Amino acid sequence: MKNKYKILYPLLGLVMLFSACTPDTYELGSLKTKDELKYTVTPDSKNPNMIILESLTPNATPIWNTPIGRSIRVKDTIVVAFPGTYSIKYSVQSAGGIVEAEPFNLVVTTFDAEYIKDPLWSLLTGGIDKEKTWYLDLNANGKSKFFTGPLFFYGTNDSWESVTDGVKVGGDSWNWSPDYPGNTWLMEAADFGSMTFDLKGGVHVKVNHKTISKLGIQNGSFMLFPKNHTLKMTDAGILHNVGKDGHVKDWGNLKVLSLTADHMQLGALRDAALSGEGACLLVYNFVSKEYYDSH
Repeated sequence: MKNKYKILYPLLGLVMLFSACTPDTYELGSLKTKDELKYTVTPDSKNPNMIILESLTPNATPIWNTPIGRSIRVKDTIVVAFPGTYSIKYSVQSAGGIVEAEPFNLVVTTFDAEYIKDPLWSLLTGGIDKEKTWYLDLNANGKSKFFTGPLFFYGTNDSWESVTDGVKVGGDSWNWSPDYPGNTWLMEAADFGSMTFDLKGGVHVKVNHKTISKLGIQNGSFMLFPKNHTLKMTDAGILHNVGKDGHVKDWGNLKVLSLTADHMQLGALRDAALSGEGACLLVYNFVSKEYYDSH
């Protein structure tokens, strides 16, 4: 019996030795300096509104902040359709952390009307040098003026193709379109505020979140992608109810499921981990200010 206990003493000593040698802190890799950050911003030779971004900093992930949104691609191309002076911010993330270079001032002197000729641009914004305001289709009196309610639910594979074109897309495709009078638990009726998209010398969006005080008024930019019917908003997110606010990672990364002169449906992906429910599209229904005022 004595030998059994004697064996424990050297083992205990080893444990204490390793514990003493274990570092209490961990060091990150070296932090890059601004002088090490290398990149180029080059207008395309055939289309000066097409801007080529290229990161030349080795062993680091680029982070671009541009007039039309953000990117982490080593080489990317953006289109700045309107003339003006724009700031492009370049930074990198490496083992030591994030370092930002001095902003690059991009001067664009031409207007690329071809890029925004698709009718969806005019339906969303009212057209060049104009603006258009949208409301969530539920007012403070609990009334929806075009849709049966302000919020529908769709499968993650649903899109413009299945909703507007009526094509069967397969996979996770389904919908539940609850009427608000029979499902008032979805959200409390209120004045949710407004969203205004404009093409006044650039692409701008202003969102006034009246029911989510922490968001308040957001002034950002947006980019519409008519071919795949998606909308990307930067520094802003669509109007939504406070009950769903924490269920989506990015309220500016959206599918356009329908868009006419009077109404619009925008879908944000409900995150399964954040919501505690399965992934789906939370589809918010909007009506134009003109339609709202005339009905």
